Amino acid sequence: MTPGAPGEPGVSVIVPVRDNPAGVRALLERLDAQTLGPDRFEVVIGDDGSRPGSLAGVPTADGRVRVVAGPPRTSYAARNRAAAAARGAVLAFIDSDCLPDARWLEEGLAALEGADIVAGEVSFIPPARPTVWSLLTIDTFLDQERNVRRSRAVTANLLVRRGDFEAWGRFDPRLASGGDFEFVLQAVGRGARLAYAPRAVVYHRTLDDGRAFLRKVWRTNRWAGIRRARAGYLVWLRSALSVVPVLGVMLARREVLRPARRLAHARLRAAGLTVGWRTELRALAILYGLVGYVSSFARLCGWLASFRIDGEEGCSALARLSSDEAGARGRRG
Repeated sequence: MTPGAPGEPGVSVIVPVRDNPAGVRALLERLDAQTLGPDRFEVVIGDDGSRPGSLAGVPTADGRVRVVAGPPRTSYAARNRAAAAARGAVLAFIDSDCLPDARWLEEGLAALEGADIVAGEVSFIPPARPTVWSLLTIDTFLDQERNVRRSRAVTANLLVRRGDFEAWGRFDPRLASGGDFEFVLQAVGRGARLAYAPRAVVYHRTLDDGRAFLRKVWRTNRWAGIRRARAGYLVWLRSALSVVPVLGVMLARREVLRPARRLAHARLRAAGLTVGWRTELRALAILYGLVGYVSSFARLCGWLASFRIDGEEGCSALARLSSDEAGARGRRG
């Protein structure tokens, strides 16, 4: 395992947050139960413009838990800010709405011995009575095993050495979504070894109502449209087809290695769920219908926004767009 310098922790757990004190406290309780000794890691919370007093009482007197505050911008700006203040040789990224398994850090460090970036498993916690939206959440989001097969990973569960993180340029702070995908993809392109760690587990609750699920679909697809347009993708026909409902969903599922005609049953079983054919048919109808139209329109809006941004001062306009969206999330609570 990677040691720290004498008197310093070996690992810095990096947590971005905006107005989620309950989530932070639940996360800290689970970190207190880690099998890795408490002297081996610290927690650095990147505050992305939370309301005054929101994180009162979170920092500890011994400095093991610190809050690095900044103006509202994006979660990636908050992660960068926290990482810059970290003392550990390894950065372990997790989100404030995640709960780590007791062996999360120990298993993550073990996996990092043979890799440059480790993407740990994100397992979902469904409610006692799952909805169709719960099923679609598990099917659609945070599948680290498939992400790694595509040279990507999410910061809900990601470990990287601090020196490598800095050398690879950190996260793009202008992006409100997808900055982790871009960072990992670029790092792998530069020769980084990416590994999936199924035993380094964090848990995430499902989105159980349509409004929350569709809001996430909108946000991720809108920013995917912005990123792809600005990256100068050459395959414009494929990109154009991705905004066509039904066809766009089929192409997206093929791209992320998902079956087109059924849900991801292995993921559902891992969450303790079995699905009857009627329920699955209903979920697929919503996926190819309502979700398909929302994601298609979101990507189209993202592309249009990217052209508007390129017509202005690109970087500053993109940063303003991220900040405006962050402010809207804060107003929603």
